Amino acid sequence: MKPKTKHLLCLFSIVLSMFFLPAPILANESTKTVAINNPSEVSGEAQMTINTLSEIPDVDSTGNIDSQVVIIYKNTSPLNVQSLSLSTNEVVSGETISDRVDVLEVKSDVDIDAFIKTINENPNVLVADRNCILRTYDLPNDPYVTDGSAWQFVSIGADQTWDQVANSETVGIAVLDTGLNTSHPDLVGRIIAGYDYVNKSDAVTDQDGHGTLVSGFIAATANNGIGLSGVAGTANIKIAPYRVGTKGLSVANICAALMDAADRSDIKVINMSYGGYEYNNSEAAAIAYAKDRGKVLVAAAGNEGEPTDPEAGLPSYPASYDGVISVAATTRTNERATFSQYNSMVDLAAPGENVYTTSISNGYKSDSGTSFSAPIVAGACGVLLAANGDLSARDVETALTSTALDLGDPGKDDAFGYGLIQLDQALQKVVTDKPLSVLYKTHIQNLGWEPLFKRNGELSGTSGLGYRLEAIQILLDNPGYDLGIAYHTHIQDIGWQDWRYDGELSGTSGAGLRLEAIQIKLTGADANQFDLYYRTHVQNLGWLSWAANGEQSGSSGYGYRLESIEVKVVPKGTPFDTSGDSFITNPV
Repeated sequence: MKPKTKHLLCLFSIVLSMFFLPAPILANESTKTVAINNPSEVSGEAQMTINTLSEIPDVDSTGNIDSQVVIIYKNTSPLNVQSLSLSTNEVVSGETISDRVDVLEVKSDVDIDAFIKTINENPNVLVADRNCILRTYDLPNDPYVTDGSAWQFVSIGADQTWDQVANSETVGIAVLDTGLNTSHPDLVGRIIAGYDYVNKSDAVTDQDGHGTLVSGFIAATANNGIGLSGVAGTANIKIAPYRVGTKGLSVANICAALMDAADRSDIKVINMSYGGYEYNNSEAAAIAYAKDRGKVLVAAAGNEGEPTDPEAGLPSYPASYDGVISVAATTRTNERATFSQYNSMVDLAAPGENVYTTSISNGYKSDSGTSFSAPIVAGACGVLLAANGDLSARDVETALTSTALDLGDPGKDDAFGYGLIQLDQALQKVVTDKPLSVLYKTHIQNLGWEPLFKRNGELSGTSGLGYRLEAIQILLDNPGYDLGIAYHTHIQDIGWQDWRYDGELSGTSGAGLRLEAIQIKLTGADANQFDLYYRTHVQNLGWLSWAANGEQSGSSGYGYRLESIEVKVVPKGTPFDTSGDSFITNPV
């Protein structure tokens, strides 16, 4: 045989052998799920190491929740995901919820419990657990609007506290829910920044309506001539809306919202009107994170209290986590609402059956559920903190539990906890040792309104700039006294304006007219327990002497502008120097 022919036959034999050899010689016999701590074990399909979640698809919000894992990292780092040693052989999709919270979806053949165990062994991870969907705790009811339907506020004594607290620093209450109708006429001006985790936007919406219902109980605007008042009344309390879902709320979103709210100094209270019956390590860790940062945590106890409910009497979460105030629902006659969950973790009760609030349609409606008992308590917590900013979360809870109306069995019981909150009594308790303060701010030429109220003798206005005062607002930080404040101003080209009261504007807006003089006095049954002093800095005259209790301060007949003002309130009889002239009149 010629060498060339021999060579061709040899090649032909090799090719034939490739077709008849057993398959394992050509490929692995079967595919194999890769462990996250051993990415070198590869299957027949192409594998990619995941360094950032942007490299893989986002988690499908309609996908299988049972295949999803929530991860909370100990710290913020761009290398957190890379440190997990993930690959596309086990992870289908992933999404960054916040700078410390991610959610992953694993393949159906991955042992999710083993996956979570391995993730939790990572030194960069605070906790990982299954994602799940929690439900809101409202019950269906037809909307209606009738006079006097907001009975819930009388039931808890809030009708006695609506105008009793005036605080300069905003008390923020985070509402983790379905979002908020930010254009509702009774909520406009009562909202601070939040976040929409569904749309990943700073502009929060509410497609369900539950969050808008909840928010109205807390902060619907008082004394605006429409609708109703939230528990906050006239106190400077505002909603920070966090949209964490629509009807079902994602634990991943909830954890991110909890941690964001916990890191904010303006948020003091967190309301959670939702729940479920499974303990979740990720949610528990986020709750603990917020608790450790001093937040007051309030949650609905649950609506599964009917005798036929299989979950009746069981602890629900987040209400049953350590550090959370669990709130049950009462009726108009102070009975337990039949749906209200009962267990040893219930702390307090508040109205929750046929209670009246703001609706998603810019109107109002009545609804039922412990979802609405919780924000009534959250709003009450906000009022106490507005009245006394030195209170700890434990102080706030103690003030409410120690003054609650005992219902059901004597003492703490499973149905009502310590009882129905009585905000008026709790408020009196937290302000007993707190001094009365007067707050005021001015509208200044070229500068506009001062951003914050000044307090007890601080200067409001300017010094050395020659800018006129054009308007003023004055109110009391009133710790439970029967007190108000009245004031009126003498205005360029207008003269003495009518008396204004408790934070109303005195002066003009947009007219550019100077204030020339002012009178201020206390009102109410307890006015005789205090003295009010104030002095003004007047163009060409400088600081005048202190005026007291309704006397005039400023000048007349000169056309001189007021440039700044100081106001103080002290207990009756406190020594105070009022010598000299507080009001100068042109003799001509």
